[in-house]
Amino acid sequence: MNSENHVHKNEKRLCIECGTELFGRSDKKFCCDMCRNIYNNRRYSYNDSERKRINSILAKNKRILELFIRLGYSNLKRNKLEEEHFNFQYFTSIKKRRFGKIYFYCYNFLYHINNKDIVYFSKTGNNS
Repeated sequence: MNSENHVHKNEKRLCIECGTELFGRSDKKFCCDMCRNIYNNRRYSYNDSERKRINSILAKNKRILELFIRLGYSNLKRNKLEEEHFNFQYFTSIKKRRFGKIYFYCYNFLYHINNKDIVYFSKTGNNS
């Protein structure tokens, strides 16, 4: 057993959140569920806020594509989408097709940008 992780019998073990003395299992880290939840929520809050920020960008991109498709468009100049605050840096997946064409997916929408900055887009068969 690694001596750094070994707790001697006479040493007090403390909750890593509130400092309350621990009793019971030797590998116990928290005195209660509330301390465990507080600790983990704080620990992962940055990742959660980053995930929310990215999901917000993706949802906005989806709404923009959805709007233009509903209005009858299937292609637009790239700068028109950028004017609507479409963010081309975020997409849910990417696929390379025949002849090297790259298709970007934003949930159930896909788009391709040609060499003249025309963006062709459509809704895929997935209705989610």
